[in-house]
Amino acid sequence: MRSNPYLISLLPFLFWVCTPSSFTLPKNPYAGWAKESGGLQSKNLPHLQGTWNTRVYPLDSKRLDTLIAINAIDGIEDIPGPTKDLSPWKLELSQIYKTFPIELNALTDTLVYGIYFVTNLGSTGLTSIVRDESGKPIGGIIYLDSDLLGDGGNDWASKKESTAFLPSKEHSIKIHLDDSNSKESAIRFIILHELGHILSIVKGHAPDFSENQRDFRNFPLYEGIWWSETYSPYEATFFPERNKIKFYQSTPSISLFPEGKFLYKKLTNTQFVSLYAATNADDTYAEAFAQYVHVFLLKKEYKVILTSNGSSETLLQDPIRKEGGRRFRDLFQNIFDPTKP
Repeated sequence: MRSNPYLISLLPFLFWVCTPSSFTLPKNPYAGWAKESGGLQSKNLPHLQGTWNTRVYPLDSKRLDTLIAINAIDGIEDIPGPTKDLSPWKLELSQIYKTFPIELNALTDTLVYGIYFVTNLGSTGLTSIVRDESGKPIGGIIYLDSDLLGDGGNDWASKKESTAFLPSKEHSIKIHLDDSNSKESAIRFIILHELGHILSIVKGHAPDFSENQRDFRNFPLYEGIWWSETYSPYEATFFPERNKIKFYQSTPSISLFPEGKFLYKKLTNTQFVSLYAATNADDTYAEAFAQYVHVFLLKKEYKVILTSNGSSETLLQDPIRKEGGRRFRDLFQNIFDPTKP
């Protein structure tokens, strides 16, 4: 299909008109931590050996200091601790490794320097970038809270999604990842999301976490989607509600119906492949990566289902396949199969 030159010429004007005069690029609170934390230096980590699923290590003092430091930046008072028995988690990762296609395991082998199962992490998962002696990003560490990994994939994803909305007896939101609803499917999706964060920095698709100001306008992948990590030009046009979307809030302000349903409908006109992807630039990439692998490589589905007074409807189904997912879909296809047109 031929592009419309009048539409293309209109877009820059539209964003110029809607440009917020008060916009300033915010300072990055993680810059010093990302550059200087001893737990993120490759010289302080075991050398890459074996396959990614075997790189499960007990929490040590350097990694603990790294976690305490970032929790302090985020205002999280939790003090992480080591998961005592790592054997069942090693078994879970071994099973996940068997479900990954060869090309995905090969990529993960090059990027994941260690996986640490901990308690009191402050979130389900966390990623930190590993650097060589020159400060160059070369991979990452994934931290997972073992106390928060007991639910099946559908249940975990649905609980997470529900935190964005006010509780309701008449309405509920469900996410369907696969028919098994197994704990393995939850861990797998979380790992894919965290792997997406690592990939974006190591491949230079997004500004480094060590930069004092992260300007997403310099990266073509985010053109028209994000200016900074938390400001999207969508907010100045048809999606002013975007900055109201918050997860894991003790006092959410958005009703699931009708406000929530309206938000999902708006997502279909954006490059956000999930509601969580709309919260910040880094999660836009990570969610797209996780969905791409989940849908295209693992041949599963991603559905968001709203149930209101006993009646259900699908609000989103495999958005990575739709036009809004094309930009990221093309990028990941080129990574996994560069010979495919």
